[in-house]
Amino acid sequence: MSRDPFDHLRAMNPLPEDQPVYAPMGTADRIAGGPPRRSRPVWALAGGLALVALVAGGGWLLWIRGGTREIAATSNPGTTQAPTTTVVPVGEPPTGDAVVYFYVADDGTETAPGPYLIPVARPYAVLSHFVTDPVYETLNFLLIGTYPGEEEAGPALFSGIPAGTRLLGVEVAGGVATVDFSSEFAGDGDTDAAFPPRIAQVVFTLTRFPDIDGVRFLIEGVPSANLNAAMTGDPATRADFEDLLPAILIENPVYGAGGGQNPLVVSGTANVFEAVVSLELLDQGGAVLWESTTMAACGTGCRGGFSVEIPYEVGEPQFGTLVASETSMRDGSRTNVRQHPVWLSASGEPTTTTLDPIAQQLALRYDLDKAIDAQLAEIEAIDAQLAGLGPEEGTELRTRAAELDRYLADLREQLTRVLDELAALDSHFPIPCSAEGLGSELVGQPSLPAPVAELRTALYEAARACDWDTLQGLLDPATFSYSFGESGDPIAYWQRQELLHYRPMYYLAEILQRPFGLVETGDSPIHTWPSAQAYGAWAEVPEADRQALRPLYQDLDFALFEEFDGYLGFRVGIRSSADEAHWIYAIEGD
Repeated sequence: MSRDPFDHLRAMNPLPEDQPVYAPMGTADRIAGGPPRRSRPVWALAGGLALVALVAGGGWLLWIRGGTREIAATSNPGTTQAPTTTVVPVGEPPTGDAVVYFYVADDGTETAPGPYLIPVARPYAVLSHFVTDPVYETLNFLLIGTYPGEEEAGPALFSGIPAGTRLLGVEVAGGVATVDFSSEFAGDGDTDAAFPPRIAQVVFTLTRFPDIDGVRFLIEGVPSANLNAAMTGDPATRADFEDLLPAILIENPVYGAGGGQNPLVVSGTANVFEAVVSLELLDQGGAVLWESTTMAACGTGCRGGFSVEIPYEVGEPQFGTLVASETSMRDGSRTNVRQHPVWLSASGEPTTTTLDPIAQQLALRYDLDKAIDAQLAEIEAIDAQLAGLGPEEGTELRTRAAELDRYLADLREQLTRVLDELAALDSHFPIPCSAEGLGSELVGQPSLPAPVAELRTALYEAARACDWDTLQGLLDPATFSYSFGESGDPIAYWQRQELLHYRPMYYLAEILQRPFGLVETGDSPIHTWPSAQAYGAWAEVPEADRQALRPLYQDLDFALFEEFDGYLGFRVGIRSSADEAHWIYAIEGD
């Protein structure tokens, strides 16, 4: 805005002049995060990009803890401790992806049964420190578990390692890794059948390193009878757990990894009829780029390795799908189908794993997307733990939330630079829509004047679909407020906010579902959502109106509203006069 933004704010918003009109940016970030997630295919988790959704999961916890080795399975503040055994680095410090093994859930079909172990990429690039011990860091990725959203994705991924398991240390000597876990890994009361799956995840993850052939386990520094009873060998090796593998295991490219090889080098192991492995490579739209068969070194009752180079041509860098399957000896149908997203380089690019500048920035953007989503998820988890606690309780959790806010701001700054670089490279990609999973039914508000009700409905539908053209047509740039201090195009601003995970369209739609308030301004009153915005102080907001905000805000947010003595969240205003209604603001808590 060319004029003073706060004068404009006072003119356009229902707050008295002596009322605070903004909160610090940290407060705004806290209030702007965390809508419910919905199930979606794994390679749609990046907000509509043609990027696979399993590249960066897990690295966030290492990042936000500044590189310390206090890692536990799942995010559970206050339950970690430092390692007690010697850590021995293996090989050169890595620069690409860690590889951990998770389970693909049974999808209930005969064509692609499960659950089975598969390797999943976790990039070291999301860490805030230089990796000198890849074995330790990779185990940390494994304990963190699946990324938020992966357990609801299709196909779903999950880990068999108990929540709260901590890595106390790891030693590597003579080809054997000795891992020391906390007592949670041994699982008091767990059935015997629960141990092999979790042991196998560790064994396959560690024996991916060329220096490691087998694994021994300690619990709190001593051998465990439960684990020893579940292992057939000492040390445990991959051969002990082949029954937990799919009929066709794609080891390379790793599930969700970048790379951009052309031709694509595919390798793995298979136990299939007559050792024949059928392969297809699909582009991002599902068109077949290549299909053929290859032979495993053994088959029909034994597992053998296979490797094949797949040539392909695509016009631009993208994620495609590698489909592996077996031909049924009974009726010739496809069975044991495995699908892996793979990064494809544009035709004519060098046949190396080095991505072009646009692909590099897209990969970095994806990593940052995942790190931001993960931190928002942990903030949600902390908010849930703080629910109902008094202001003097939960000090450690509140400190952690503030810590996360700072790291979240840093990540968004990095993502901003990546987006600017992509724009400079003239790279075009879809804008994610945070409101796309919302329902279509708008809560009725019969007391609204007809023009206001019609405009409210139009706004809700446009926000839910992220229909930028319609939103542009519903506002007057000369009188519309979209930020306390920003000037320019509100649509471009919201699109950038969507890319930075502030979710303005989610909040625009959801706020319109809340009760409204009315601010009398002569012949043109302002209908404002939520109703809390129409009150002079937070203490004056009726309890029912506060509770209507509960699906959007947690106790910590409510404490902030009380501290600043006013509602600081997203708000929408429609001014009405005669038979007309005008959308005058949609402002975040900044």
